[in-house]
Amino acid sequence: MYNVKTIKGLLLAGLIGTSGILTGCGGGGGASTPSYWSIDVRADAQTLPINIAGEAPYIGGRYTTTLYVEVKDSGGRPIPGGDIGCSYMGGLDTGALYYLDGDPDHETKKTIDGVEYTIPNAYRAVTLSTNAGLATFHFHASEVAGPATVRCSVTDAGNAVRSDEVTIQVGGAPSGKVSQVVFDASSPNYLFVQGYNGPTQIQLQASVVDEAGQPIVNIPAGANNVQLRIVPDPASLADDGASLRGVNASGQPVAGTSIHVRSINGQAQFTLVSGNAAGTILVEALSDRADNDVGNGVTEGIYNHVAISAVTSAPSQTSTGTPLAIDTTSLPAAVANIPYATLLEATGGAAPYTWSLVASSTLPTGLSLSPSGVISGLPFGGTSGTYNFVVQVRDAQGTTLQKGIPMSYTAPGPVSTAPSVVTSSLAKAKVGVSYITVVAATGGTPPYGWTQTGLPAGLTMNSSGVISGTPTAACVPVAPLPTCEVALTVTSGGLYTTRLVVLQVDP
Repeated sequence: MYNVKTIKGLLLAGLIGTSGILTGCGGGGGASTPSYWSIDVRADAQTLPINIAGEAPYIGGRYTTTLYVEVKDSGGRPIPGGDIGCSYMGGLDTGALYYLDGDPDHETKKTIDGVEYTIPNAYRAVTLSTNAGLATFHFHASEVAGPATVRCSVTDAGNAVRSDEVTIQVGGAPSGKVSQVVFDASSPNYLFVQGYNGPTQIQLQASVVDEAGQPIVNIPAGANNVQLRIVPDPASLADDGASLRGVNASGQPVAGTSIHVRSINGQAQFTLVSGNAAGTILVEALSDRADNDVGNGVTEGIYNHVAISAVTSAPSQTSTGTPLAIDTTSLPAAVANIPYATLLEATGGAAPYTWSLVASSTLPTGLSLSPSGVISGLPFGGTSGTYNFVVQVRDAQGTTLQKGIPMSYTAPGPVSTAPSVVTSSLAKAKVGVSYITVVAATGGTPPYGWTQTGLPAGLTMNSSGVISGTPTAACVPVAPLPTCEVALTVTSGGLYTTRLVVLQVDP
C-alpha cells in the first residue's frame, strides 16, 4: 500500500495509472527496481520560543529542534547514501541551520581569555547523506518571532527532483499592540548649536515594539503611530529654536516642535535640529497601545524620553573653560500613577554629560535615571514624602561631580476611577503656521472625552484630544513669557479632571 504523498508524487511523475505501479519496461515484462523516490521532512518541534537569552544551539536545547529527512523508493524501501540538500526558504530573516554532528568541518574553534571554545557553524543551507534512508539536522531560533520554512530536495534514480518542506514557528502570534518605545541615536550623540561650524542635526529612531520585543507592523492604513515633541524646559534655552523633522504617513515632510510620523518595520526615524543656545534638549516619543494611531487621540499612551546635548565645541577636544556644575536644584513633584519626566541640567566642563545615581540613592518606585539625565517612569506605591537622592554627572573629559537633589512624592490615595491628564505642556505654536499635537490621559475607564478652554484663535481640540489648526493671533501672555494657559479637561465614566498647561505662541 502507498501513502497519499507517495501516490500523489507517482501521479505527477506519470508512473502510476489505473493498472497500478509501472515497475519497469522492456521485452520480458520482468520487474526492476523502481526509480521513483519519495522524501519526507518533519521536525521534533514545530513551535519554538523566542531566544531572548541568546543561547547557543545544542541537541535537546529549548531553542533548538531536530529535523528528520526520510527518503524511500516507491516500494517503501529506504534509500541509503542519497545526497539531500536542505535550505532556508523564507519567512524569518534570522535563525539558522546546524549539523551538530561533531564533524570538525562543521565547527569553529575560538580562544577567549585563554580558553578554547568549539562553536558550531551556522548555515542557510546544508547537504546531508542518508544513513538507511534517514538523515538529521537542526534548526535554532533567534530573538525574532515568525515562521521559518525549510525545504529539502533529493534527485532520484530517474533524475527527477523530489522535495518536501516544514515550517517552524518561532514565538507565538504577536499581539500587535505597543508595549515599549525605545530610542536609538546616531553617533556621536550630540549636535552643535547653529553657527558653530559643526553638525547641527542628529538622526534618531524610536523603536515601537510589543511585549515580546517584536516590531509593530500592523498600523492602520494612512495612520501615524508615533508623536514626537520637544518638551519645553523653562530652565533651559537649548530647546528655543530647536525643531524636529520627519515624514508622515502620507509621505509628506513635517517639521516643528511636535510632529506625527509613521514607523517602518517598527522604526520611526526622525531628525532633531539644534537652536541657538547650548544645553540639553528633551525629546518625547508617544504611541497609542489602543489602536496604533496618534492622529485620532491617545487612549493608552506608551512613551519614552531621550536627552540630546547641544554643544559649541567638540567634546573630545576642548571644554567650555568653566568648571563643571549641576544646575538642577529641585525637581517637579511626582504623583503616584501619573507618568513623570524631567531633565537634569549641567553646565561647564565638556559636554555631553553622563548621569548616574550614587550608590544607596533611591528614587520613588517606578522612576529611573537614564545616562542622558532624564528621570522618567510611572511612580507607584510607596509612602508620601520627600526623597533625597544623590546624582553624579561625568563630562566628556572624565571630570565628575555629585549633588544631592530632593523630590516630593505623593503616594496613592483612596482608590478612584477618575482619569488624569498626562500631558504637562504643549509644543510651541507660531502664528500662521499649521499646528497639530495630541494630549493624553491615564486612569479611569477609556475611551476618554476631552474639552478645553483658553486655546488661541485658530486652534481647536476635538473630543479625542487632538489639538490642530493654524494660530491667527497670540493669546494673553502670562509673564514673563508670551504664553497662554489652556485648561484641559478629560472625562471618563462621569468623572473628570482638569489640568492647566502652558502653550507658547511665537509671533
